[in-house]
Amino acid sequence: MNRYSNTPRIRVYLLNWNGGEDIKDCVDSLESNRYENFSITIIDNNSSDSSLHNLSDSIDIVPLDKNYGFSVGYNIGIKESIIDDDEYIILLNYDTIVEPNFIQSIANEINNPESDKYIYGVKILYYHNPDIIWYAGGKVRLKEGIILHEGIRCNSEKYTQSSLTDYVTGCCMIMHKDVFSKLDGFDSRFFMYNEDVDFCLRADKIGIKCKFLSTPMILHKVSLSIGGNYSIKKILMKLKSGYQLYRKYYPFYNAAIFVILYIIKTTFRIGSNKNQ
Repeated sequence: MNRYSNTPRIRVYLLNWNGGEDIKDCVDSLESNRYENFSITIIDNNSSDSSLHNLSDSIDIVPLDKNYGFSVGYNIGIKESIIDDDEYIILLNYDTIVEPNFIQSIANEINNPESDKYIYGVKILYYHNPDIIWYAGGKVRLKEGIILHEGIRCNSEKYTQSSLTDYVTGCCMIMHKDVFSKLDGFDSRFFMYNEDVDFCLRADKIGIKCKFLSTPMILHKVSLSIGGNYSIKKILMKLKSGYQLYRKYYPFYNAAIFVILYIIKTTFRIGSNKNQ
């Protein structure tokens, strides 16, 4: 590791499943970026809609034979498409919109010899309310049942300093490709949710820290792929993944107690920032 480049080669990955027009909107926003040394790859989880139609010919597509979910989808797609010239990868939700200077801003932030010692996240704002923060860092206190976004529902003008954080959301995760390889990708047991938390916990154990970058910003159309922010499907999937996370790190009895705390604190947002 410890590579350094004035204009690092960056590959942006979008994991798609029936993304409709939203993935085209995301790609269009990425293609408006003036940074030249980057490419876009779509990993498609066997979509049945027309979301891959009308995209630029410059977009690489990795088609999968079924919906593998977040972890396995990214693991397979990155393994099949990454090349030696790629230095950094950005994992980006297809239901996001980026600014024209997004890639350049990322390059400016990670352009240092120590950048391969971090997993980076950016400030994420609600698409339908861009004055409000969705993510500005992550807090993980497993034994207290706390897994949450810092800054959520705070004014977008807050959290103006970059800082170390507990975890980076999979909505936008940036790292040197060797970091992904060293961790052997995501844990395949997580179909959706908490795979990012687990990834960052494993990274921390080998000395790779998480860092929130305050300057790059994106807009997120929250939870479109599973029916909205408060859908029953989303709640059930989060509970299942929460149990998988706790069971991975603790014996059954302890995991059961911590999951109960997690459910209570997630439901009532205990431990979160004021005005969440």
